[in-house]
Amino acid sequence: MKTAVVIRHVAYSGLGLFNRVLELAGYDVIYLDAGVADFRRKISIEADILIVLDGPVSINDMARFPYLVDELQLVEYRLKNNLPVFGIGLGAEIMAKALGASVYPMHEKERGWEAVRLVDEGGILEPIRSNHVLHWHNDSFSLPEKAKLLASTSKCEVQAFSWQQSLALQFHIEIEMKKIEQWILGHATEIQQEGADCLNCLREGAKKQGALLTENASLVMHNWLQSLAAAQ
Repeated sequence: MKTAVVIRHVAYSGLGLFNRVLELAGYDVIYLDAGVADFRRKISIEADILIVLDGPVSINDMARFPYLVDELQLVEYRLKNNLPVFGIGLGAEIMAKALGASVYPMHEKERGWEAVRLVDEGGILEPIRSNHVLHWHNDSFSLPEKAKLLASTSKCEVQAFSWQQSLALQFHIEIEMKKIEQWILGHATEIQQEGADCLNCLREGAKKQGALLTENASLVMHNWLQSLAAAQ
């Protein structure tokens, strides 16, 4: 059976909608928790695909969170050897850093639900063209050399990129809307600092976007897996 190794940084942030797609495609999903797991193990290095999820830290915080060093080295090795990586949020930032791009704080944080502008038609992200997706990040990154820009917003030029067989998304489409309250609880301190409007925006956005995004987000993962199969 094919293996999908998933690096998880916080318990409430898992594969979500992508889990079922991977299982149907014949992947054995294996979670490795940051701060606990050893990312230098053979299973991480040789997995058919590696998925690096989001987390409430920055890749620039390696001095405070040493496990990020091992994550970065793992991702760098896989990318240099064209072994598929899918990064979301922090995972995308780690991919960008591994490819030599700059990761830096944004002038204005990106919060809430907003559509992304897709660069091309008919690509892997095409299913979400009409959807608002969830944004929640303080950092951004430059486009790595030889990477292909896939999506942008007015606040963040590089929202998604591909590099060989790998894919990086700064935004979130993987979240199951029935579990949005877990995500809100996990970010409770930040949300409280943002004010009541932020909390209402998150909940209302989940209600309005949930059903359509649930279907279309799964298609994005399906498209990526299909692209991997076609490249073999």
